Amino acid sequence: MQASYFIAAEDLGNFMKGGAMNWQYGIQFYGLTNSDKARSMVPPPLEVIEENGETIFYAYVVNIREPTFAPWYMEGGIGLMAKLGDKTGVYFLGLQLSGPGALMGAFSGRESSGLPKKLCDRIVVDRTGDTGRCIIERKGVRLLDIGIKIGQYNDPGFSQPQEGCTRAQPIVTQGGCLLHKYRIGAQGFSDMEIVFYNSPSRFYSWEPATASIALESSIDDPWGDIVIDKVLGAGWMVSDNMVSGMDTIYRYEDPIAITRAMQNLFAGRYDQCTLTREHQQYE
Repeated sequence: MQASYFIAAEDLGNFMKGGAMNWQYGIQFYGLTNSDKARSMVPPPLEVIEENGETIFYAYVVNIREPTFAPWYMEGGIGLMAKLGDKTGVYFLGLQLSGPGALMGAFSGRESSGLPKKLCDRIVVDRTGDTGRCIIERKGVRLLDIGIKIGQYNDPGFSQPQEGCTRAQPIVTQGGCLLHKYRIGAQGFSDMEIVFYNSPSRFYSWEPATASIALESSIDDPWGDIVIDKVLGAGWMVSDNMVSGMDTIYRYEDPIAITRAMQNLFAGRYDQCTLTREHQQYE
């Protein structure tokens, strides 16, 4: 291939074709957070899924070693379990990316799917023996710091369907995200819709782990707003994550409702510098 401002039709047809994040290495984390607080983070008409006043909080940090559309990159995200009608999935509050393929991973994910992705300074996925640590840093702030010990979950009653998977006999689980797509024009945000992003995973390895987590906020990334009431557990994994479909499940008709939704969506997608003219930083 060579650089050109004209791409052949047969090449263009391969854009994100069979998009997948293959051979992911890292962790998934689960905890409970107060549903009243979680509800304030989710734009209507989405609703958090709650039980006994608690909502499941989800996080992951991985090295995506073989994405189909970019060089390898690191990625981590945080979200809440939510629903709209009969569709349930993760409502992502924010995702951070670093590494050689991060730019394409971020741009393709935001433009094609509506994922709230940003580029960050540093992501670490580190394991030695039965202990591990995963870190996400942006603009000098450690947004997320998860420490784990392989062996068992924090909560003995917690379980995951991918337990027992092997490379010879992987286990495929179904999953999805509730995402927002919209247009930006002279009059602000418009043409907003909610998309169900159907995203199954194929697990080759899953090791239950006891986890601890620390979250902090920067001026642009309010990750520390989430208070973890209880840690359920984590898993150290090797997996593939695929995109099997994207379907529009809701369209906003009222401009006021679009503005209301963007009040929740903004921080996951943009920095405060877009709201003010005083935004210099020198290092």
